Amino acid sequence: MGRRRTRRVAARRLILSTAVLAFVAGAFAGAAALKLIERSAELQEASAKIVAVRSDGPGIVCNLMARVSPGEGRVLADTSPLIGFDFQYAERVAVEVAAREARGVSLDDDGVGLKGADVLYVVSAPTEGSVEVQSIDGPSAGAATTVATIAAIENRTIIQDVVITGTIQEDGSIGPVGGIFEKAKAADNAGARLFLVPSGQSVVTMYREVVREVGPFRWVTYEPIQVDLKQYAENAGWNIQIQEVSTIEDAVNLMLQQ
Repeated sequence: MGRRRTRRVAARRLILSTAVLAFVAGAFAGAAALKLIERSAELQEASAKIVAVRSDGPGIVCNLMARVSPGEGRVLADTSPLIGFDFQYAERVAVEVAAREARGVSLDDDGVGLKGADVLYVVSAPTEGSVEVQSIDGPSAGAATTVATIAAIENRTIIQDVVITGTIQEDGSIGPVGGIFEKAKAADNAGARLFLVPSGQSVVTMYREVVREVGPFRWVTYEPIQVDLKQYAENAGWNIQIQEVSTIEDAVNLMLQQ
């Protein structure tokens, strides 16, 4: 009986010791993440250029600011004017991917925000009268949002003449979007040097007007053609390069100062 009691006591002590170590390790990790946020509290912002398409057709360049500060794990968005980027889902995926890619932070217990920090996204767009900005194929600023979040967390600077369009997937891959041609043209007009597009989207579909006349009748149709955007930009005299990226890691390497 004495030996059995001794074994039970030893087992309980081992379980208790393991639990204490796990608690200390978790507390240390959380404190380390909070310390990183606190250390950069005065410089927790990162600004990126994002591109969208106006409701009347042309592309437009907007500004995205990501702000990370000590807080309660909230993820917030403020847009002015009200624009069509679908941040409801994209911002949460952006935070999730950023927490995995950035150094020294982790997700909070509910898996939505950052542990010990709030993230605020502020989007501003120029307006001309009542022209509004609309989203194209859903959360097309997801990749830019993720890059800006990583930059804010790590207190790094985004290269302002590099612009990206693309959705962000939970595995860190960059997904396809619409309006590539209009966005590329807007980025070039805004002085961007490099425009990053999702893999496979440097070739875009455009429509050529075809007019047929038979006697007094005239038919106008539009036929789809495939256009290499890299070649088009060069021939059109644009001062921007088009490059495909497939992962957020690729984008970070091209957009953030080392």
